Amino acid sequence: MVHEVLAATGLAICVALAIHMALPYRAQARVDALLHRMATALRRQLDRLTGWRRRQRQTRNAALEAERVIRRAREAALHDDRDRRRAEGEWDGNVYRPKNFEKPKKPH
Repeated sequence: MVHEVLAATGLAICVALAIHMALPYRAQARVDALLHRMATALRRQLDRLTGWRRRQRQTRNAALEAERVIRRAREAALHDDRDRRRAEGEWDGNVYRPKNFEKPKKPH
């Protein structure tokens, strides 16, 4: 069964190529252009179908990476290894607001 299908497919391709070679040059060019347009349209459709998954995956990876960077920045701000004192404050989204900004500074 499989051999018969392969043989029939091969025969059909050989007949199509023989007919293509027998056509005049302009007809060959038209057939080639038509096949090229069909192949391009098919390739575009396949790219469109597979592209949305790639874009979805890239968006998800970008969001995860942004979340990791924000988490690292928060941890670095809260756990400073140096000997200086860290200003007290709170997080508002991904912005750290020290409490000493709320106090008015001395004018001198």
